Amino acid sequence: MVVPVTDPTLISARPQLADPRGFVRAAFVDLRLSVPIGWALFRANLRGRQRRSALGWLWLLAPAAAATLICTYLQSRQIVAVGPTHLPYPAHVLVGMLLWQTFVEALNAPLQHLTNGRQMTTRSRVPHEALILGGLFEVLLNAGIRMLVLAIALLAFRVAPAPTILLVPVGIGALIMLGLAFGMIALPWGLLYQDVGRAIALATGLWFFLTPIFYHAPAAGLTRFNPVTPLLETTRSWLGPGPALAGFLPVVGATALVLVIAWLFYRLCRPHVVARLG
Repeated sequence: MVVPVTDPTLISARPQLADPRGFVRAAFVDLRLSVPIGWALFRANLRGRQRRSALGWLWLLAPAAAATLICTYLQSRQIVAVGPTHLPYPAHVLVGMLLWQTFVEALNAPLQHLTNGRQMTTRSRVPHEALILGGLFEVLLNAGIRMLVLAIALLAFRVAPAPTILLVPVGIGALIMLGLAFGMIALPWGLLYQDVGRAIALATGLWFFLTPIFYHAPAAGLTRFNPVTPLLETTRSWLGPGPALAGFLPVVGATALVLVIAWLFYRLCRPHVVARLG
């Protein structure tokens, strides 16, 4: 009988950062290998989700539709005073809600998918980045469906598309990257303590009201320090004649840097996290 030879696994107490170049090189090798695995996991999760849900894609739109109806009613009855908006107010709220949902999904994706794939992360050699990429592909698909519905809604509201509408995917990508960066920061502790997941749910609930979804971003106040504000407001402005915020590019640049640092930090924490989980 021929025994197949597998690649040996070397376990060493040597610090990972003893060879910084090797550490970064191995990280990017794992990232490259994770793309096809993440795509396969995404397709499997997609088939499973379709079998388990009767309403399917409607759940992607129900929260935004409900919030739009409620905010429009409150604004029409002057229960809540909202200044003039560049888009029709229902469209203003709908765009904000759909963009916010995309951001929150990206924030929750790393912890959610690694928690669901706990057996795979602790008992196999599949890179953890594969599960994160699988979640990212799902976020991108959901964002595409939402934007398709949004385009139909804007036509129904008779909103004339501005030439800057071609930049909307850039804004959506920036929101996804920001959510993913925050998700990666929380990931090591979220895998070890369920309190982190509950804290994220509580924080996003409060964060919602500090984000200009159903109102314009004021010149002063806490919204100035909200990194979601320039990304969401600028992306919404690209759909109509509204002004873009100057903070878009600085936030995008800082987000890209934080995302890379958070990812590499998680790789440093990963052996300890796996040992605690296993």
